[in-house]
Amino acid sequence: MGRHHAAAIARAGGALVAVVDPDLERAHSHAGGGLAVRSLAELDVPIDVVHVCAPLGEHGALAEQALALGAHLVVEKPLAPDAATTAALLAAAEEKGLLLVPVHQFLFQPGIQRLLASRDRFDPLVRCVFTAGTAGAERTGVDPDGLVADILPHPLALFSRFAPEAFAGLEWLTVRPGPGELRALAVSEGTTFEIVVSTRARPTHATLDLVGTRATAHADLFHGFASVERGAATRARKVTRPFTLAGSVLLRAGGNLATRAATRELAYPGLRELVRRTYDAIGDGVPAPIEGRETLAVAVARDAIITAAGAPAPGRTPL
Repeated sequence: MGRHHAAAIARAGGALVAVVDPDLERAHSHAGGGLAVRSLAELDVPIDVVHVCAPLGEHGALAEQALALGAHLVVEKPLAPDAATTAALLAAAEEKGLLLVPVHQFLFQPGIQRLLASRDRFDPLVRCVFTAGTAGAERTGVDPDGLVADILPHPLALFSRFAPEAFAGLEWLTVRPGPGELRALAVSEGTTFEIVVSTRARPTHATLDLVGTRATAHADLFHGFASVERGAATRARKVTRPFTLAGSVLLRAGGNLATRAATRELAYPGLRELVRRTYDAIGDGVPAPIEGRETLAVAVARDAIITAAGAPAPGRTPL
């Protein structure tokens, strides 16, 4: 992730001052013309922002060190292992007048931004459905249940934006069909919120479906585009739906691919926009792209789902 953050920093007009990694050779490989050091304590140059791309277990300590240096923070999700730690870090940042922004990059993809700008087209929402199939456990060897828990901030951040009133205080029902599998459901004000995450489902994918009484949206979160279906219930629409939906997806996917190719944004769409908005907030004093209360609400909901999922069989990391 550090490589992608470095590219986002450059696109936002920032300068990469240093790369911190216990593996000094790896730090040098990413640093370019910047410094390469093993720890934040070794830095002896002024810094404005620290991007934390380390494993989750290191987030809390690194964030505390960065705040002590007077640096703003951009932290990969989950921001911290639990809501209590998240709240403490947010409070420390607020006390120092510093920004602490989690990397919920899906929120800043062009497709999601377009849907957020026209959210009234779907109201009232009937269902918000996030589905993901990931091969991350296979590629990295991480515990499948731990990987599922790390993915949870993505759907929760999306739900909190599309249905902020209903999102508060959701009570989650969960099912764990096996290691690396989670199904979670919550209901509020007539809207169901559904999360399906699998480390075995293929092909790999990440999608968000927003089902409303007047229209339905389909967002491809791996690629950053979205298509919308109007909701008129006519015989002609039933007949033509497969073709109009396929045409809409093809049009949006093609335009999205052309734009990403032209800007060389080959992975993690939305990350560059999130970093740019964070830097604008730091430099110009505009609102942060993700506010602290939203960050904490996502952390609280993540804790609730993990608790509802219960402890796994002995010897495995709890979900």
